[in-house]
Amino acid sequence: MAQKALLRRISFYADLDDVDQEVIMQIDGREQHYEKNTELVDAGQEMDSVLIVKQGWAIRYKTLEDGRRQVLNVLLPGDMFDLQVLVAAEADHSVKTVTSLTGLSVRPSEFRRLLTESGKLTLAFWWMQVQEEAFLREQIVRNGTQSARERIGHFLLELYRRVLITGAGTDDGFRVPLTQTVIADALGLTPIHTNRVLRQLERDGLLERDNGWILFKDETRLAEMSQFDPSYFHLDAFRMRLGRE
Repeated sequence: MAQKALLRRISFYADLDDVDQEVIMQIDGREQHYEKNTELVDAGQEMDSVLIVKQGWAIRYKTLEDGRRQVLNVLLPGDMFDLQVLVAAEADHSVKTVTSLTGLSVRPSEFRRLLTESGKLTLAFWWMQVQEEAFLREQIVRNGTQSARERIGHFLLELYRRVLITGAGTDDGFRVPLTQTVIADALGLTPIHTNRVLRQLERDGLLERDNGWILFKDETRLAEMSQFDPSYFHLDAFRMRLGRE
């Protein structure tokens, strides 16, 4: 259920009681399935629902008139888009699946009801948006100041921690269904340069690529090289919470 993926995500930000959890699990919506490389939202399109991701990955992006694309961020299970529907009629960016994706389409009125049900839920949804802004800030710093090597290392480590929050991944890596073109468009690089840097990171013993998986061979050294500070995730608190479940 998409509601379960969302509950796992927002439970990372708030201690919800049984009533709050039941409110989430009873969200009224329509489950929809999309194939890989499906345009879910086009910039300028009128929005009429919020979609909660149950399974699969998607990307937010903007495209210039000459076809150049900037990937803004990656959407994972438990993420939502687009809350913009609550305040604006038209999307200002596009969303596309990079894998097959299942989600729950929720009417704006239903989502507004959620925000009035519980102060904890309102705070949790607010914190999710703060977290989204944190990811975008990291994206700005990453692309604006870091080398290609640092960008790729930082991006992969960030994705890894986000995947852990969804309940996927392993102790030493995760499956990455992103093409090198998508990674390049996220980091302001070319696919050729992206491939070259990934191969160099492998030669340096920092990571390994294996059939769509990224396996970290020396995560500590990769984090130091990338100047990756995961404090904005509060991941230690999250792991402690998982240990108490």
